Amino acid sequence: MSTTLTPEDVAEIHRTLADFAHVFDNDDVAALERVFTDDAVIEGTIGNGYTIEGIVAAREFTARRSADTPDHQTSDTLVLVGPDGIVRARSRYIASLIDGGVHGGDYYDILEHTPQGWRIRYRVSVPRHPILDTVTLPDDFADAWRPTAENLPAFGPS
Repeated sequence: MSTTLTPEDVAEIHRTLADFAHVFDNDDVAALERVFTDDAVIEGTIGNGYTIEGIVAAREFTARRSADTPDHQTSDTLVLVGPDGIVRARSRYIASLIDGGVHGGDYYDILEHTPQGWRIRYRVSVPRHPILDTVTLPDDFADAWRPTAENLPAFGPS
């Protein structure tokens, strides 16, 4: 299976990934459907880790977040298309803490094109700094999200 992305696809994927911070940090639970598919799986690896399955559970999780939950920024996104046709994005996140501290890490996303546009079907959040206790991922986990000449979208003349 092959997936060809247009510059418009890549721009929409970037918008979807950026929209996460605006939706989540502003407790806009109704707008999560602009970011995630209905059957999205979201995993966090801090501590014992957690898994959120589906948009309903994502809404409940967002509604329960505490006032001191960090604000999120998404940056340095790479959009990749694997030989299997799966569209992935790897982004850095910066999380501003209420005390002025900062955490940073990576989002590993799998995206799906829906009738409503590009949405995240799978996301795992992996902290980088500060060093925290986390769930250990397989050594080769990030391999599918490593940019290569073969998986970076190439755009020709329109």
